[in-house]
Amino acid sequence: MKISRRNFLKSGVYSTAATSIPLSLSLPSSALANENSDYKALVCLFLYGGNDSFNMIVPQSGNNLLNYQAARPDIQLWPHELASNGFVADDAQQPLILNGSMPKIAQLFEDKLATSVVNVGTLIEPTTKANYSTVKKSPNLGAHNKQQLAWQRGWETSQYHPYGWAGMMMDILASGAETVSPNLSFGGNELMNGQGTQDLRVSTSGIRAMSSLAVNSVNNNLTKYLADNTASPFGKAYLQRFQEIYDFQSTLGDLLDQYPEDPSIPSSYLGSQFKMVKRLIQASSGLNQSRQIYFVSLGCFDNHSNQRGKHDNLLASIDDAVSAFYASLQSDGLENNVVTFTMSDFGRTIENNGNRGTDHGWGSNHLVVGGSILGGKAYGRYPEFVKDGSDAIGNKFIPTTSSEQYAATLCRWFGLSDTGVDYIFPSLSPDNDNAFSSRYLGFLGSDVVASQPLPIVSVSASKTRVDHTPQMAIDGDLTTKWTAKGYGVTFDVELSSLSSLETLRVSQAKGDVRQYFFDILVSSDGTNYTLLQQYQSPGDTTAYVDISLGSQQAKYLRLVCNGNNDSANEKLVAWNNFQELEVWGRSI
Repeated sequence: MKISRRNFLKSGVYSTAATSIPLSLSLPSSALANENSDYKALVCLFLYGGNDSFNMIVPQSGNNLLNYQAARPDIQLWPHELASNGFVADDAQQPLILNGSMPKIAQLFEDKLATSVVNVGTLIEPTTKANYSTVKKSPNLGAHNKQQLAWQRGWETSQYHPYGWAGMMMDILASGAETVSPNLSFGGNELMNGQGTQDLRVSTSGIRAMSSLAVNSVNNNLTKYLADNTASPFGKAYLQRFQEIYDFQSTLGDLLDQYPEDPSIPSSYLGSQFKMVKRLIQASSGLNQSRQIYFVSLGCFDNHSNQRGKHDNLLASIDDAVSAFYASLQSDGLENNVVTFTMSDFGRTIENNGNRGTDHGWGSNHLVVGGSILGGKAYGRYPEFVKDGSDAIGNKFIPTTSSEQYAATLCRWFGLSDTGVDYIFPSLSPDNDNAFSSRYLGFLGSDVVASQPLPIVSVSASKTRVDHTPQMAIDGDLTTKWTAKGYGVTFDVELSSLSSLETLRVSQAKGDVRQYFFDILVSSDGTNYTLLQQYQSPGDTTAYVDISLGSQQAKYLRLVCNGNNDSANEKLVAWNNFQELEVWGRSI
């Protein structure tokens, strides 16, 4: 059953005589039509108070684990308190693991259906310890209300936009045919508000035709007045408008009743919100909504004292609700259409305080869950866990990834163009003086149509066999290959122009019996290179293997080859090869 918003408007409820009623049923001012078959939803889980995400995702091993333990003697996670699976490595190949209170999300990590974006924060431009005193910074760092706003809006030259980034996006993407606002929230927020779209407040008990009716006292008082309408003729006409709203609300309720609660989602405070989100997703076709954005929340994360038990319980609540919500979507074949992601005021301090808690920080780690996730790794670089260390200013981590890059990646998957991203997030423009390396982070990939093989101008190598030249790796023939013996052998690729690099595709001879090791670096000028990752091939195929490059902007690619782990013949471990190599992405 589909509800016609046009018929609702014709009923007079949204007529001139009713303009004094603060309806939330407004059409966006700018529309871009979408097909219902292309349904997508974003679910923002906001963790109020500042989640200590550095006790949610921690170093698994190595020196940084020792740094973590030294920094947090009173609240650290011991080995038996860590998840037993779902290990991931960040962009620097640092091994990371989830808190043991989140075993179900750890399994989603294991299944590559969830990931983490690490050390994210409210950056206006790339910020390091070296340039900290000279770059623009988000105002009021450490203030709950100001940083909550900063996460939910984009920076516009000298201040934050007056509208939330999700609301601005829906101003562009909403089709205009929606029965009610496609921005649906369970509480106050800045994220959903656009110039032409506002959020519609919903509750765990249902959807209201007006946001104000989500307040039980308002709803009850109006019900009482309508039951005993003894007002003046003008008052009766005014209340009649409300009666029509109630009638429409009843129709909405009838639609929602077709989709009962999923009992597999827990009935906790957070779980109850996800129960209603699932029902509204199922009702999206009847509401004429091909795009929906939800805002759910959980509080009590501002733990300045006795943090461990309280925080672990909160993480367990997230684990139960989010994993059950994903499983419910999966049972209906909707898992690829919905992405759930976390946001929070800020991270917490590097070292615990004297009260077995943490104080307000800056950089933070976040979870992203959905069938469209490119899992199997963490995105971004986890910081050195040292107070006032190379990645810190005092007791706070300096973010290495912008919250706006995080948001832009979600927006791009949702259907926003690069032009739309630049409009909402001008701080990400590649034309800025101190520009970010890319608009997007790559954890959701990109539109398949937009990504294509990029023209390669030339290839070269620091070593090569005469009969196995670098050009053989790009000749389209899997029976030929480039080979060279040695460690630290460079294989350089020059593209025709500066591009957004999304995927490196490589095929390697004997890749089904050995693993190859090579570092991946990128450059815009062919001189100054940045390390993206230290790669280890799967060792079970000679077919193409896809390696995510995270939408990095570059013209040059350098692969530093370091041999293989051939167990059958130790004399062969120093050999490197590429049968074929392709770089996929989009020209800028």
